[in-house]
Amino acid sequence: MIAILILGLSLVTFSSIDSTVGSRSYDEEVCDPHTMTIDQYPGLLTKLDVVLLNPLKLRAHFRLPNSTKEITAEGMSRGNTVHFSQESAVVACRSLGCSKAAGRTGVRDWAVTQTCRFTCPDGTSALQTCRNMQQNFKCPTDAMSLKECITNPFFTGIPGDNLNGIALVCLECGKD
Repeated sequence: MIAILILGLSLVTFSSIDSTVGSRSYDEEVCDPHTMTIDQYPGLLTKLDVVLLNPLKLRAHFRLPNSTKEITAEGMSRGNTVHFSQESAVVACRSLGCSKAAGRTGVRDWAVTQTCRFTCPDGTSALQTCRNMQQNFKCPTDAMSLKECITNPFFTGIPGDNLNGIALVCLECGKD
């Protein structure tokens, strides 16, 4: 796995899968959102959203190579407070419109049945068991999104692999 920063965008390669299968392109591929995995679709990470704070669930948006189509995949940020710093917590809260992170704590044994949405290039989507996502974020002090804080590897395991996560509490959100 490789993460490269190019003109402010992170190019995330998940496998050595060629962008074409035989003479077919991504646009012609059949995608089943019930069974798709992110490593089937290497692409350029364009956006990383916080979906849920307890446990921390993220949604990654990837633009497919040589295409305007994208896929999205949700996953759980695994780890503990050693891996997920207070600076990372502040950035996660900022991305939600909050100015402070009141606290972060480790979540043990988040439910393996937790579901995450996967969306194919044609827009069809389905829920699957969540996969583990990024845990070691390194954030600059002025970062506004966790996308600016990514380290390698991005996806870090299969569903149910290491069920420890992060929980956050954000303060000073909007009109609070």
